[in-house]
Amino acid sequence: MKRLLTAAAVALVATAGSLVVTTPAQAVDCDHVWYTDESDSIGSVDQGGRLCFAEHGDYVFLADYDADGYSVLLGVFMDGTGQLLYTLKASGAGDVQTANASDGIAFHNLPEVDIRFRMYLTKSGSGPVGDVTHVVSNDH
Repeated sequence: MKRLLTAAAVALVATAGSLVVTTPAQAVDCDHVWYTDESDSIGSVDQGGRLCFAEHGDYVFLADYDADGYSVLLGVFMDGTGQLLYTLKASGAGDVQTANASDGIAFHNLPEVDIRFRMYLTKSGSGPVGDVTHVVSNDH
């Protein structure tokens, strides 16, 4: 019995430790996940940018995965009007930028309409690379 309790305590501590180190993107279930399309544009097979969007709470997580000099840019638009709601930029491998409905920043609480996400890579002197656009019917 003592060994069972010790094993349970170790499992609980290990679980608690993993909860502390999880990133915000892992703590939220993403309804939509997209990657930059580098394979078509610069001949690379890896994906340097990742976007995770959870409709409930309007959670957006934009990540740069490659130390390649490129930054990942995201534009969030109302699809019907084309109105730019906000932008995010993740720069450097491991950088994650976030937005959500309750963070107090204007337009992060997205309207319940079709929302267009445009994500691409860029670096000084280059245009958009790996451009990916998706439209989501937010909370419909």
